[in-house]
Amino acid sequence: MNRIIIQNCNQCSLDLPLQLSNKLYKDFQIRHPNAFYVLKKMKRRPTSNQWDGYIKFISKKGTFKIGLLPEVLERCKKLGIDNIKVVDLRKPVPVVKKLIKRIGDYKLRPEQVKAVASVVNNKVAGVPFHIGVLDYTVNAGKTLVMAALYYSYKKKLKTLIITQDSDWFQQAKDEFKRYLPGEDITFIQGSKIFNWNNISIGMVQSLSRNISTYRNELAKVDMVLVDEADQGGSKTYQTVLTYLYNTRVRIGLSGTIYMSKLAKDRLKNMNLESYFGKKLAEFRLIDSIKKGYSTKTIVKMVPGDYYFGDWESSSTSYQDIYNDTITYNKKAYNAVLDRVNFNLKYNRTPALIVCKFIDHCENLYKYLKKSLDSNLKIAKVHVNTPTKERRSIMKNFRDGKIDILVSTTIIARGKNFPLLRLLINTASMDSREKSIQFLGRLVRTDSSKSRVYLDDIIFPGDYLRRHGNHRRTYYRKEKLKVIQLEVSNKYKP
Repeated sequence: MNRIIIQNCNQCSLDLPLQLSNKLYKDFQIRHPNAFYVLKKMKRRPTSNQWDGYIKFISKKGTFKIGLLPEVLERCKKLGIDNIKVVDLRKPVPVVKKLIKRIGDYKLRPEQVKAVASVVNNKVAGVPFHIGVLDYTVNAGKTLVMAALYYSYKKKLKTLIITQDSDWFQQAKDEFKRYLPGEDITFIQGSKIFNWNNISIGMVQSLSRNISTYRNELAKVDMVLVDEADQGGSKTYQTVLTYLYNTRVRIGLSGTIYMSKLAKDRLKNMNLESYFGKKLAEFRLIDSIKKGYSTKTIVKMVPGDYYFGDWESSSTSYQDIYNDTITYNKKAYNAVLDRVNFNLKYNRTPALIVCKFIDHCENLYKYLKKSLDSNLKIAKVHVNTPTKERRSIMKNFRDGKIDILVSTTIIARGKNFPLLRLLINTASMDSREKSIQFLGRLVRTDSSKSRVYLDDIIFPGDYLRRHGNHRRTYYRKEKLKVIQLEVSNKYKP
């Protein structure tokens, strides 16, 4: 009989004919994107021991990480192997007979109920399999979903919620106390904490730094819920996730996971899938806008050619082209200034301007400060901004006390700016995930606004123009309204 055995909460093994196992072994290997350079730097070794440049997700012994089980079964079907039995040696999870649809005064929305149902009812080959990803956009109410999952299993699973965002962590302290009244919750940040309660919420940075102290507590966790799961491949997350080897319920939450289909990101996606599994449910940004949870967004693609004319950088490397065209170029600063002035006519403040590098952030801030009305309150923030000052700036911007904030991409995640009306993307990145994450800062609802605006500048030159066109495609794939401004003498920025 063809079998796949779930040996524990971390690992599965193949019990198949050798020919089929070898076929899967080859199918589940991915060449490392930097294999050529890594191999070039490797010291000479005997040929038998030299790495071939491939990452193997199924070992020669036929073992693989549990998150890949659904994908392995799909591949088996493509190979014509239908009669596979999945044998589960794990301790069973409590059966959920009734879905949680209300917690005290809080009623779950339909998409939140769907999220909970997708977890508790998920099966693979008839076997309960509570491992997967909830691909839910900003404003989907993931905190309430987490609380509902905890209650769905009747509080019988020791639960850990992990995040890397301090703002969300502070917000969660208040929200979970309201959603779980009377429940003792352990909050892990900074100092070492012992004897965790049945539900704990921890900053991944604190857990990682004190892993030797917390390893025994991590081994006791039955259910882990990971915020911003698309970051799960980082060293900080991996340090913690490695010790969560007894988690029978393992859910990643992210609105931007598995987005990229590029060959260079295949390895990253497979690494994430090996731990978190496949998507169980999704709720996209356009769905959130239609239901009124997020603000209607108008995207304008601004042609940089209007400001640069026929000029293009003569450099050949990406970084040099970027610096010539954006970081140290007054034409680029003027493009932003024009968009700011245009939007100021329509009172679109507070406004957020996103840069990629610190030098660009500093230069653009000085240019705008010098060029704009002195009555406007303008600030800047990046990783070198002292922590206390950065928090103060973020709070003032959130409260509407700052009109224009120039920031690097540290602003991409977790920050809540409900008053924000305008975002100008001058970072010129090629990441679909980051492009959508920036939108998350913009679409927060508030009674003071009915729609918001994103101005995305497409800079001229090698790499930059192509990346700008990619971003336009990303926005359209999210089904947002995208306006392509034209380059002509009639066009007034």
